[in-house]
Amino acid sequence: MTKQELIELLKSYKENKAKLNIKLKELKLARIKLKSCEDIDTSLTTSYGINQDIHSKNKITNKVLQKIENNDKRKQELKQEIEDLEEIVKSLRDKVEAVDDRLEGLKYKEKQLLIAYHIDGRSYEEIGNQLYFQLFNQTRNWETIKKIIDKATSKMINL
Repeated sequence: MTKQELIELLKSYKENKAKLNIKLKELKLARIKLKSCEDIDTSLTTSYGINQDIHSKNKITNKVLQKIENNDKRKQELKQEIEDLEEIVKSLRDKVEAVDDRLEGLKYKEKQLLIAYHIDGRSYEEIGNQLYFQLFNQTRNWETIKKIIDKATSKMINL
């Protein structure tokens, strides 16, 4: 993994994580819909008279066959939707887990500063004055923060 790829993954981390959660919910709903399609019973009505299926337009309808065909078509659409969603979820999960795994290899300070800069989009100056002060009751100039973040980034690449 190159430095540019890692930085892109870090910058899109929050967005990818949110998309992953949304797609997982959509996938769950699609599976529930598919299960409900499989559970649908076609209801048969008894015909008591001769030619009861013939309507005023002299058209014979077969409601049971139509319902089965519609149900089968719906099942196929849902199966395709589920396959597409599973591919998207797999791709997003790979991206999110790549960042999570690499962040696990960092020390607390490196991790917090890297997250603040790349994921939260804060500036070096802001991190040095506010975040570093909140964490350690000290301040650092932007150059020191930049060095720490660069070291952490290269450390993540080497993992």
